[in-house]
Amino acid sequence: MASNNSTAANGNGATNVATDLSNELLRGIVTTHDTDNIIISPLQLEALLTLLYLGSDGGTAEELQRVLQLKRFASNAKMANHFATELQLSTDTAADTHMQLCSELLLPMEVEVGDEFRKIAQKYFHTTALQRDFSSISKLRAQLDEDLAKAAAGYGWCIGDALLSTITAPVVASTAIVLAAVHFQSKWFLPFSAYRTGLYDFQQSAVEAPAAHDVPQQAPPTVVTVPMLFDDDMFVKFAELRELDARIIELPYEHDDELAMLVVLPNQRDGLAALEKQLETLDLNALTERMQMESVQVLLPKFKIDFECSLRRTLEQLGITTIFSKAANFKNMLRDNTTDPLIISDILHKVCIEVNESGTEGASSVVILSLSLLSFSLQTNCD
Repeated sequence: MASNNSTAANGNGATNVATDLSNELLRGIVTTHDTDNIIISPLQLEALLTLLYLGSDGGTAEELQRVLQLKRFASNAKMANHFATELQLSTDTAADTHMQLCSELLLPMEVEVGDEFRKIAQKYFHTTALQRDFSSISKLRAQLDEDLAKAAAGYGWCIGDALLSTITAPVVASTAIVLAAVHFQSKWFLPFSAYRTGLYDFQQSAVEAPAAHDVPQQAPPTVVTVPMLFDDDMFVKFAELRELDARIIELPYEHDDELAMLVVLPNQRDGLAALEKQLETLDLNALTERMQMESVQVLLPKFKIDFECSLRRTLEQLGITTIFSKAANFKNMLRDNTTDPLIISDILHKVCIEVNESGTEGASSVVILSLSLLSFSLQTNCD
């Protein structure tokens, strides 16, 4: 396994590194999905990349160690135990909460993973190394859809055309694909009443329109009618964030003190872009510590976001390039008799979230939402 001989950082250091990586991933994804609502699971992605580090050697390991800041762990054993604990906490949920991670390293039929790496992947990183038929995209898609269906417990997930288009057909020999998907389902601690759901005007965020001489021109906002969840007296955590010109509310899930949806709302209808930029450098944990229980009127859109993306370009922008090239060295992942180098073709990520009266279905445990849908008040109106 790749070696790690540095001094371990404290828990806060690990949290700060994870937050930094989350922000970097989000910023990178936004550059290629700037008109989409974005949901990612930073913990799952960091765990998968760390697993690739443990299977790597030489310059490949050095690059992953540097970008992921893995020297904060005293040893590989402490590193593996850290992610095992974090992933277990994410999936150990109450009776009414379902959390399932689908993390897979997909390999061509002729490539075999070493027994030690396979055991570490399953035990500490909740990841399965599988041999798949890469001879055609249609066969690969059917296999991926089957894997997602099992993870989503019948939710009906499938790999979309946009995501599959990132994979060249046929996939060349000695090329692997990493799949990261999350399914989460839980009920609100304070459910919204279905009979109070109604149609309300919702102002969509303005989108930059093309203009002459490559100067962006702000398009006027549009108003659409959408189904909204409503409660005129919800007792929840709330705070005014004057330095952000925004408000924040926490909607807790049932039977789990660790799970909640945070909604940050700009006070100005056209303030979403500025708020998103400010949030990139802020510690959300510090913001939540300022919240107090208040009686709040909430008007929240029902929405569903099905987000999937290729992470190759984003990771290359962060400095992780070798795993996608012929210089990749995964000596510690493969069986000793393997002669051909293994290259990661892509890392595919898929998360879905649906918010309705009863709660949330199909979301990530650690979610970063960039919503162009939202509004709430001490009266909170997410319109």
